[in-house]
Amino acid sequence: MEKNVDESEIKGIEKLSLMEKKHLLAQLARDRIKDAASGPWEITDVHRGGWETIKDSMIQPVEIDINDLGKEASFRVWLDITDSEREIEITAKYPHT
Repeated sequence: MEKNVDESEIKGIEKLSLMEKKHLLAQLARDRIKDAASGPWEITDVHRGGWETIKDSMIQPVEIDINDLGKEASFRVWLDITDSEREIEITAKYPHT
């Protein structure tokens, strides 16, 4: 069963980068499958950590604080964005660089 989440359901999503949005939308869709009462949401804070080396990859940890307005609950989502994903974002934003 697929439950899509649209960007319009997330207040403050403009604070996120392309890949951060992609990962968050996937996570919220999984949450909605578990509980149909999930959403809409509001992003209250975003914390981006420094780059770290994990095995052969560089990752940037991202913490997103969210209020689930439908359930009147707050939670935090942790993401790891790779250097390759950041490069894709730059290429998408500046395609002729």
